Amino acid sequence: MITVLTDDIELWFKYIWDQFIQINSLKSGYELVQYSDFKHSKHVNYSLIIEYGSRQQFLNSLFIPKRKAHLTDDYVWIRKDLPVYRATVVGGDNGSFDIFWNAFVHLSRLEEWESEKNGNPIHSYSFRHPRKDKRIWKIPVVNYLFNELEEKIRQRFPEVSFGEKAKPIIELSHDVDYIHKTIQLRIKQSLFHLFNSGKFLLRMDIKNSLLKFKNGVEFALTDSDYWCFDDWRELESKMGIRSVYYFFSKADNQTCNPKQWLLDPSYDISNNMQLKKKCMELASEGYQLGIHGSYFSAENEELFLREKELMERATGINIKKSRQHWLNYYECKTPYIHTKAGIEEDSTIGFNDIAGFRSGVASLYNPYDHKSNAPFPFKEIPLVVMDSHLYDYSDRSDNLRWLFDSIHKVKNFSISVDWHQRVISNDYGWGKGLEQFMTYSRDDLDNNE
Repeated sequence: MITVLTDDIELWFKYIWDQFIQINSLKSGYELVQYSDFKHSKHVNYSLIIEYGSRQQFLNSLFIPKRKAHLTDDYVWIRKDLPVYRATVVGGDNGSFDIFWNAFVHLSRLEEWESEKNGNPIHSYSFRHPRKDKRIWKIPVVNYLFNELEEKIRQRFPEVSFGEKAKPIIELSHDVDYIHKTIQLRIKQSLFHLFNSGKFLLRMDIKNSLLKFKNGVEFALTDSDYWCFDDWRELESKMGIRSVYYFFSKADNQTCNPKQWLLDPSYDISNNMQLKKKCMELASEGYQLGIHGSYFSAENEELFLREKELMERATGINIKKSRQHWLNYYECKTPYIHTKAGIEEDSTIGFNDIAGFRSGVASLYNPYDHKSNAPFPFKEIPLVVMDSHLYDYSDRSDNLRWLFDSIHKVKNFSISVDWHQRVISNDYGWGKGLEQFMTYSRDDLDNNE
């Protein structure tokens, strides 16, 4: 039995300790004890004490200094792949540091919560985040911090038991935004092409600038069909995987405004017999289905509940997975809506504009409820890479080497990648990119076993 001693068993600390147990598979029993209650504990093992406090009080304990402070972007790089907040370091830049608080700031997205409270919601864009050092997003900091803690425990207490490294999971998913080419999509995608044309022009890359301009004009003027389910079935069969499909459900109480008209999908699953049949067919073949909540449902509980109800009624499937459209997310609203709706696994926490680990983690975890200081009951599978990162935003990120490298270092690696359902069509031709991505991933997964 491990005894974890601390001045006060704060709820945030209990949360991060529990996430460490889940993510790094601690098998040995433990007890969280306050120093003031230490003498009254019935299970104290004086040879297995972890202290988390201002000073070490037991000679043979594993001591983790408590330094609950951080300043955004003020880091000390313990290793080239592990930044910690300078304010959490004790004894200079090469000293020990508060593992727990560093992990909590990232995993709970404390900076996002504080930013939103101050009237600056992040939504789904990294440039809105108070953190500006983008290197951090390419590192699963929480996993590496937990690995540090596990290694310290193993070194000090060899008898403590941890589970073995699990087989990594890369969950392929498709947001079904469009099954036909609409005027809204023509506007949005053409603007992306023109935006990238301007970027190339600023770099004096005339050839690519003209190519992107041409692509934008062609996309706006040509017709295409996006009923691509059979194409995905064929490709995924070749890769030996089954994906997750996130479908939109148009609620009859949705009010139309210009932003909603432009951003939300246009199809209505309740009135589309072909789509309803396809959903049931996919489910029968082993594909998972989830709700792709509309843009405004991220802050409107009634709307999200209605959308989920309509999708379940149309398909006859009990929906337990979710991803918000446009990755729209409010810390003070969206996870509470998901909890009320009975969602068991969400995959919204990622950035629209860059690939990366938004919560600093590459594992399934419970998001943190800052209002009640407790974990939310549902799990979050981190959304790390989308097709648009690579093609619309040109975030190739060194060919995602940072992601493949982390597969070998994370104990319970589990992430989601999103290739929208329509992008395997000739309009985009992004299916080849996914095939290459999954091939590289498979090589790393195989080498990791």
